[in-house]
Amino acid sequence: MKLNSIPTLTAACLLLSATAGFSSSGIFGTGLAISSDINGVSAFNLYETTALGDTRLTPSNPGSGGVSLGVPTLITTSYPWTVGTPTSFGTFKLGVDTLTLNGGEELTYKNGGSDVSGAQVFYTIDGGSFSQINMAFNQDNVNGAGGDQRWYTDGANVNLLNGLSVGTHTLTFYYRDNNTDTTHDYISNLGANYTASFTVAPVPEPTTGLIVASGLGLIGLLRRRR
Repeated sequence: MKLNSIPTLTAACLLLSATAGFSSSGIFGTGLAISSDINGVSAFNLYETTALGDTRLTPSNPGSGGVSLGVPTLITTSYPWTVGTPTSFGTFKLGVDTLTLNGGEELTYKNGGSDVSGAQVFYTIDGGSFSQINMAFNQDNVNGAGGDQRWYTDGANVNLLNGLSVGTHTLTFYYRDNNTDTTHDYISNLGANYTASFTVAPVPEPTTGLIVASGLGLIGLLRRRR
């Protein structure tokens, strides 16, 4: 499913209503689930996008809704997600390393008879239309707080390197919920959306190493003859 980002003014109003107590439901925490393999070292991380800096963001029920890869490592240093200096996922050798968008996480609240029925993260690479990833219901009454719910998925399995050329690329994303109060709440950096960069690097040609090795061998042979 393809969607475009919401207008800045609308996003600002919705975010204020969700966080300033003007609505009966909203989003109070978000994270992005990313796995990678660089030089044979694997990692599975949940990058905090907004607002907590504690373990409430981490899905605590492996095997419950949306969890298939186990508990990710929570990266709280990614918050606050600064505009203009995006978080970097690193450098990946084309055809060797991997970078995967597994999904995301939302913490939502509800009161006054309102209800939250779904959560999504939307993303695009290097601009264009946004694609949607749906999150599953993961936990009710998070940390014993009535009405606080966690939505999570790590099964999206989006290969972020697929079809990309050598160079630096940008992942842009935002979050949304479905509710009976305002229809949707958005966490989108006041309409500017959130970004993360990563670099695709070429793999050295195998012949390069052979040429260097051959050259060194020839030098050694000449020295022995002398």
